[in-house]
Amino acid sequence: MAEHALPPGGPTLQFGSFRLLPAQHLLLDGDMPVVIGSRAMDILIALVRRAGEVVSKDDLIAQVWPGTFVDETNLRVQLSSLRRALRDGRDGTRCIITVPGRGYSFVAPVVDGPSNDDRSSDVDEPTKYGAAAPLASVVGRHDIINRITSQLAGGRFVTLVGPGGIGKTTVALGVTRVAGGSYRDGTMFVDLAPISNPRLVPGAIAAQHSAGR
Repeated sequence: MAEHALPPGGPTLQFGSFRLLPAQHLLLDGDMPVVIGSRAMDILIALVRRAGEVVSKDDLIAQVWPGTFVDETNLRVQLSSLRRALRDGRDGTRCIITVPGRGYSFVAPVVDGPSNDDRSSDVDEPTKYGAAAPLASVVGRHDIINRITSQLAGGRFVTLVGPGGIGKTTVALGVTRVAGGSYRDGTMFVDLAPISNPRLVPGAIAAQHSAGR
């Protein structure tokens, strides 16, 4: 089971301008959600929980892709995406370092914050993904977002494909935001990555709808 599957009310982990809420699978930069894929989120949670320690590549793969054979390249791609989201390496900021021959370590100072329940007033409805979470920044994706939004007007389904870590979730959230005003009931983002049984999809959608009301 992925490590983010925690009961509600778990702690908030703070580093720099970021707040990580593992129980909600949510990363905030200030008060703005940071859009990263579910695999990158799992990696971040695993590393932050063991901040200052070296986490081996095998341990990360076992936690993020349990019971699945995954090439190490996939891990590197997700880490690269995560480092960009954290602005790792900019202005001397270091969050995740590679320890040659051993693995990776989260080196930014981490502070335990209040529980999610204590901070519930800080996380408004959009950050619960009842509608799409506001994007902190989208760079170089506006053309594709507008193109897909136009395609939705002529067809009910549009599939985004590509290697992990290239920003498919970012584009999907951008489309959801842009297209929201075109539909009477608005739009809603539902993360189906943790679901392996297709019979659970209707329940996940219903639960997300209830959370966003």
